[in-house]
Amino acid sequence: MFFLKSLKFKLLFSYLLVILFSFSLATFFLNKRLEANSLHELKNSLTSQALLIESRLSSVNLSQANAAGLETLVKELTPRIKARITIIDMAGNVLAESERPFSDTLKMENHAQRPEVKEALNGVTGENIRYSSTLKMKMLYLAIPIKLANAITGVVRLAMPLDSVERMLFGVRKIIYLNMFFASILVFVLGFIFTSGIVNPLNKIIYLSRKFSVGDFNHRIYHPAKDEIGELADTLNKMAQSLEEKISEVKLKSQQLEAVFQSMIEGIIVVDKQSRIISMNPSIKSIFDIRSDSSFGKPVIEIIRNNELAEIVKSVLNSGQAVSRELTLLWPVEKVFQVNAAPVIEKGTCSACLLVIHDISEIRKLENMRRDFVANVSHELKTPLTSIKGFVETLLEGALEDKENSRNFLKIVQDHANRLDNLISDLLKLSYLESKGALLKKQDVDLSKLTKEVLVGFTSQIRNKNIEVENSLPEALIAQADADKIEQVLINLIDNAIKFNKERGLVKVYSQDMGDKIKIIVEDSGVGILPRDISRIFERFYRVDKARSRSLGGTGLGLSIVKHIIELHAGNTGVESTEGLGSAFWFTLPK
Repeated sequence: MFFLKSLKFKLLFSYLLVILFSFSLATFFLNKRLEANSLHELKNSLTSQALLIESRLSSVNLSQANAAGLETLVKELTPRIKARITIIDMAGNVLAESERPFSDTLKMENHAQRPEVKEALNGVTGENIRYSSTLKMKMLYLAIPIKLANAITGVVRLAMPLDSVERMLFGVRKIIYLNMFFASILVFVLGFIFTSGIVNPLNKIIYLSRKFSVGDFNHRIYHPAKDEIGELADTLNKMAQSLEEKISEVKLKSQQLEAVFQSMIEGIIVVDKQSRIISMNPSIKSIFDIRSDSSFGKPVIEIIRNNELAEIVKSVLNSGQAVSRELTLLWPVEKVFQVNAAPVIEKGTCSACLLVIHDISEIRKLENMRRDFVANVSHELKTPLTSIKGFVETLLEGALEDKENSRNFLKIVQDHANRLDNLISDLLKLSYLESKGALLKKQDVDLSKLTKEVLVGFTSQIRNKNIEVENSLPEALIAQADADKIEQVLINLIDNAIKFNKERGLVKVYSQDMGDKIKIIVEDSGVGILPRDISRIFERFYRVDKARSRSLGGTGLGLSIVKHIIELHAGNTGVESTEGLGSAFWFTLPK
């Protein structure tokens, strides 16, 4: 079927069609012309012979009584005339017939209604071509009137079979058809050669054009002839070179844009006119926890379920104006985003919307922490300073002379000064840990030995509250860590476990093996922590019981310092607690 659709076949077919049509047309008109000429000559011949017969019969009595004489005359003329001769009287009766026996002649049907006979009886030459049921062949009939003294006395009819004409026409047709056959072969061969010179270069151009269409521009079309095909080849070569340069340029820019698109921290979404997602970068998947690429082609409201964001997209698509807005998402986690939406203009209309989503949750969180930190520091500093100021004023106003109370006042001032000193010291530690300048002096640290040394420092506090302490850390429990900083972690955790424990309580220190890490747990049997406070327990200045914490001398920064130290060691911190039953603070360190 492909061959039938090829240009080569169409050209060959057109050549053959022209030749066949020309020969067919010539055959048709030649056949008609030859047939007409043959019939014309045959009619003239029959007319001449009929007139000769009529001249012999003009003085003969044409009646059935004279039928025998007429039969003899007809039989005598037949060899010379070479045509079927029929003599008919005015009534249409056959009086003599050259092709029938005399006994059958008078029994023949009446011929008065035969077309050629009717015309001859009317005084004109009649002729007709029809199939003869007597001789079983197609015949040409010609009849002329027999006149005597200008009066019609009968009709002489000559008939000749047309098979000779048919044979002559068949011979002519045969010659024409043979010529047509050989001409078709010649046209096919010459046409094949000629069309190959046209089609083969075109096929090569098509083949290489397909290479061009898939981006393979390493080939060129060579056609030496300076004809239209050569011009087409040159044009395609120039087009291929230009396309190759343009595509290389576009690819380079596309790669640059893709690199920027993929590496941007901001989340980027492109939606079409129907608010369906057509593109997004990895950051947007990370921000909204989109785990698959099945989101492409779906409405943005199905992927990011936020009506305000959907309204921003709708507004930009309808108005074609950019929108910048800050919005808060509560699901799946609470986050704050700065959304900048801009229209994509194509042919004067807005065809898409570009969303740039910047997660400013941490910025807002840091701002809130800064505000809280300033407020907490101000509050923590103001309380001891107010007390110090009040007692100093009291002493200056005369209480200094009161030996009994002045010493108590100075002791209170000293306690508040120590509290301020501890607070400032912890703030400096925390600030140092949060700075990039905090360095770790890692070495092999025996955690069991270090814990024993820390517990020795809490001997008096342990004895005062009758607390039982269990150090269940195995001997030679080694971790890669900064010994001084891990000591600070243990001091803070054990200090809290003692401070917030009950009389005759229990403090237990033990470990768990976690493969490549060691988990250290400091467990107490104290007051415990409410579930609502657990998530914030490691925040700066966050206290579960503020009044009690201050009375125990806490600054509210100890657990925050613990968290920062452990994070510097690439570890984690946590707490498990039940209100009224105690707490278990833990941290992990690499082995």
